[in-house]
Parts: sequence; C-alpha cells; structure tokens
Amino acid sequence: MPLAELPPASPALTVHQAAANLRHTAQAALADLNSDSFWSCYDRATAWRDGFENGMGGACSRLAAVFTPELALEIADWLDETASTAARTGAPLPPLALAFTRGAVPAAQR
Repeated sequence: MPLAELPPASPALTVHQAAANLRHTAQAALADLNSDSFWSCYDRATAWRDGFENGMGGACSRLAAVFTPELALEIADWLDETASTAARTGAPLPPLALAFTRGAVPAAQR
C-alpha cells in the first residue's frame, strides 16, 4: 500500500525548524570557538571577528565576522517567538522570518 503524502509543513513550523537549525549551528560554533586551538591566539571578546578577518579577509569574512554565534542565537529566539505568535494569533509571518527558512531548512522540509 502506498504511503499517504503529508501536507506541507505550516509556515510557522518551517520557521521553527529554521530556528532549530540556526540554534544548533550557533551552539556548535560556540563550542568550537571555546575549544579549538585555531581561536586560542585571539582575545575571546573579539576572537570571532579577528579569526574571520585574519583568516580569510575581504568582504565575505567581514560579513561572517559580524554574524557571531551569539547573534545567531538571538535571531533563533526571535524566529521561535515570531512563529509562535503567528501560529497562536493567525498573524502573517514577517518576510524576514520566512527568508531564514530558505537557507536554514532543506527544500524537502519546507
């Protein structure tokens, strides 16, 4: 018997999935930042920025340098709060929340 196809995930669930993926990645980056010897030559307060700017240079590394794991965790919290509010109230999700799903949730799960 063929399996029944499930409906697509709700937009709020997809945003929650994006938050979970972002949070997991940020926590792994923090663990790496706190334990990998690559970062040990930098002052912990500026290690993320300094490591990217010195390691790669250029505009791409400057962008990565400002998107710290701590910022990613704050964004994940915002995504969860926004998705929960939308699901609870029926309000539309902001385009920024939906934009995070494009990069943080595989297409098959959207």
